[in-house]
Amino acid sequence: MALPFIAGLAIGAGAVIAFTKSKTLKEKSKELFCKSKDFASSKLEKSKDLASDVKDTINATKECIKEKKESLKEIKEDVIEKIEEIKEDEECKKA
Repeated sequence: MALPFIAGLAIGAGAVIAFTKSKTLKEKSKELFCKSKDFASSKLEKSKDLASDVKDTINATKECIKEKKESLKEIKEDVIEKIEEIKEDEECKKA
């Protein structure tokens, strides 16, 4: 039976303390809010920089792969051309 009375007394005492120190609590909460806002902003900037770096790396890798494919295509064409020349030389020797 005394438990609700004690709980009410504790809640009331907490409310009185909060009311008497409301100015301090308001300042502290404002300070905490500003710090958390700055922290969130800095983390957002870092994540944007990281995303930009990842994007640049992906684009560079994509360009590198594209260049290698073009290089292999050129080599393949050169090899085919050489094979055709060799075939023509062999046909000329046979004739």
